[in-house]
Amino acid sequence: MRLADLARGAGAVLDGNGDVDVTGIAYDSRRAGAGDLFVAVQGLHVDGHHYVGEAIAQGAVAVAIERNVTIPAGVPVLRMPSTRIGLAELSAELYGRPSRRLKLAGITGTDGKTTVTHMAEHVLQASGIVAGAMSTVAFKVSGREVDNVSGQTTTEAPEVQAWLARMVEGGATCAVLETTSHALVQERVRACDFDVAAFTNVGRDHLDYHSTWEDYLEAKGRLIDLAAGAADKGIEKTAVLNRDDVSYERLARRAIPRRWTYGLTTASDLHPLDLAITGTGSRFRMKTPAGETEVTLHVPARFNIYNALCAAGVCLALGVPVEDIGRGLAAFEGVRGRLEPVDLGQDFRVYIDFAHAAGSLASALAELRPFTRGRLIVVFGSTARSDHDRPGMGRAAAEFSDFFIITTDDPLSEDPVEIARDVQSGAEGKAPGRDFEVVIDRRAAIRRAIEIAQPGDTVLLAGKGHERSMRTARGSEPWDERAEAEAAIRERLAV
Repeated sequence: MRLADLARGAGAVLDGNGDVDVTGIAYDSRRAGAGDLFVAVQGLHVDGHHYVGEAIAQGAVAVAIERNVTIPAGVPVLRMPSTRIGLAELSAELYGRPSRRLKLAGITGTDGKTTVTHMAEHVLQASGIVAGAMSTVAFKVSGREVDNVSGQTTTEAPEVQAWLARMVEGGATCAVLETTSHALVQERVRACDFDVAAFTNVGRDHLDYHSTWEDYLEAKGRLIDLAAGAADKGIEKTAVLNRDDVSYERLARRAIPRRWTYGLTTASDLHPLDLAITGTGSRFRMKTPAGETEVTLHVPARFNIYNALCAAGVCLALGVPVEDIGRGLAAFEGVRGRLEPVDLGQDFRVYIDFAHAAGSLASALAELRPFTRGRLIVVFGSTARSDHDRPGMGRAAAEFSDFFIITTDDPLSEDPVEIARDVQSGAEGKAPGRDFEVVIDRRAAIRRAIEIAQPGDTVLLAGKGHERSMRTARGSEPWDERAEAEAAIRERLAV
């Protein structure tokens, strides 16, 4: 695209030759190449304005800045009030504003975002609508899936817009985008024209970044504002809110043309009737603003009923008939690493889950308890993230499990032994050996849990979920939680 056209579409002021052809957008000078526009963004730790020269040396043909810096003569410049916003707008413009050719839903919240994203995408596909999805786990276009190995739930704006463009090229008419609070604050989805803003719950997470729960909730709430102000694509802009969550009253104050609620009581627009829950799923009649439909879920836990109701609201807002929603949910088999069962014929249950904070760990254990005849055993650690309540994770394990093993989970440069001590400090009244063990090597910890499991027990492997690496002081090392679980079970069965 001509630089002048790109500048005009993104609202930038151009200084220099506007006939330069831009073929890509870079925000990391090390990845800038021939034909790229380098956008100098102020990050948490690094200011891209310091690396303009390096980007040009790498082949960047133009730069976008928000403050004056020294730029070699002859290099065209785009001036913008905010290059963070500019990165989103320039990326969307370069890729032809793909979200305006898709019905787009954004899913946010603390827990359940990934499951709702994939549930909604599955229902859309099952109803005959070609759809795409972007989540922590994978990018999907028309049923084809690519692992998300970026380390980000919601990638930076150029990647978001590139994937939306791929969806359009692949024939998709709808897309579902898992959207984090970081992405909303950092404007990564600023140029996405959402039609639906859906919320799971808002717990106490990422408080190192947002400072307070109110700030965290405000960041999440921006998704409603983006949807309400987005381009009109012929469907009513809709917020889908969890009426049973503490976030509801505040989120409901944000203006949007249509607001639907979901929950387990009849006070919500979408709610279950005649609910029956088993160890492997649930069955209910779902009441919606468009009528009723029978739902049989083959994914366990009460929170997946909430996830299904949220996904149903999203799909209903995107135009899926209510009967198709019921059928689509019945065929949903779950998401990798989200209460994912590992069954090789053993006489005890094993699940893998991404629960990596105190609240999500407690929730997963509480859901498994009613369907566990024997002991509930959990293997978990705490990451190097400073906002994680390590003693809280110890308390959660102490309260909700019968035996727990504290191990390693992405320690980065921290000493995993010290992290384990922090976790253990929350397990007051619990005795090592009797109530828990500390096994720093995660592979050995998984084998230990499988070794001690008895008929009727449930083993939860928490924290890693779908992830394919373990991040330590040595760098990123390959890791596959399911493969480790299966290996341990096979060893046990061979004895």
